[in-house]
Amino acid sequence: MRNTLKISYTCYLKNPKRPSAHYYGRVREAGQPVLDIDLQTKVKAVAESWVALRRDEVKRYNQYVICGERVPTDLERAIVRRNSPSLIAQKATSAVVKLQTTALDEWERELRRVGRRERTIAAYSRAVRNVVPKDSVMTDINQDNIRIWLARHDHLKSATRKHYSVATREFVRFCIKRYGIDRDLLDCFDYVKVESEERPYWTMTQMYHIIEAVETRDKVAEKIYKAYFWVMATVGSRQGETASLRWDDFRDGCLTFRAETTKSGETRRVPLDWRIVDMLNKLPREGQLIFSCVGKASQATRYHVLQRAIDKSGMPKGNLHTFRHSVSMLMYKATNDIKATAQLLGHAEMTALKYYQASRQADELRAMVDKVYEAENMIPNAMDELIKAGLV
Repeated sequence: MRNTLKISYTCYLKNPKRPSAHYYGRVREAGQPVLDIDLQTKVKAVAESWVALRRDEVKRYNQYVICGERVPTDLERAIVRRNSPSLIAQKATSAVVKLQTTALDEWERELRRVGRRERTIAAYSRAVRNVVPKDSVMTDINQDNIRIWLARHDHLKSATRKHYSVATREFVRFCIKRYGIDRDLLDCFDYVKVESEERPYWTMTQMYHIIEAVETRDKVAEKIYKAYFWVMATVGSRQGETASLRWDDFRDGCLTFRAETTKSGETRRVPLDWRIVDMLNKLPREGQLIFSCVGKASQATRYHVLQRAIDKSGMPKGNLHTFRHSVSMLMYKATNDIKATAQLLGHAEMTALKYYQASRQADELRAMVDKVYEAENMIPNAMDELIKAGLV
């Protein structure tokens, strides 16, 4: 660049109609564009901050030009911008981008773009807001701060701490990809081990007594809640996807769980017992939802109705998801068919193997061992001989 001309900076969005459009920084010399720099960012605030950070350099450079003096070599190189574009974007980002506003909003839009469910996005967003302090900027993301942020939640149960750690790690991974921060930050997340808990389940008789004990002030709502619980107690559906069922999903004695409501993102069709079909046909058709009052109520309200029924019936403790565990155990014990049970409940194959095989009780294994030895009854039992001899 010549020292007889003034320098200015602007930013613009290249190909704005394209989803992957990036902001570019333009260097002008005497009003004419001489250099375009890809800032590798889609955030307007980042591009504008890049221009703001160059103002001091431009002001110093133009003062030398106006006075007719020679521009120092370091300032000349700074104006020409021979630095890596990613470093430029990173420097601008660090100065202005707040984690709980700009970065978090961009992350939520990216999760929606790749097809994540709204419930998952909301859970991840809540976790990051709980972990990351307010008014934090991109320069605050480092190994020490991340460990301090996560350590503040050590008093919580292991499942919650693991959720916070996973959500924060995914958020940092997004910041690495979008804003070009240090990739080594992913190594500072400690693995949180969640101790496996024994999953309680009810027998069909216990589920019958619980559902019969359901009471609400509105008798119509009580009838709808009982039908809602009976569907989960017979087909093992999740409480959210059951509450989202529409009358269009109920045809020919089957329920169709739509892909947008299922955890796996796949549509599945489940046959119903004729008694459940008759129960659903007798429900009032108020709106599109089958379980109208349940779908409009919050998850806490559904839990409250169930817990009161459990307390009244005196049955073992559980929650809405216990219906699903109960159906899976009853179906698997009755059929010993993992694939059919997984298909009914919409489980992934590895999930089915993990939970169903672990559900075998000690008495079932003992019965299998006894059956094997009964088949080999011609072989003398060495243990009986030792008992007769008084050696055991």
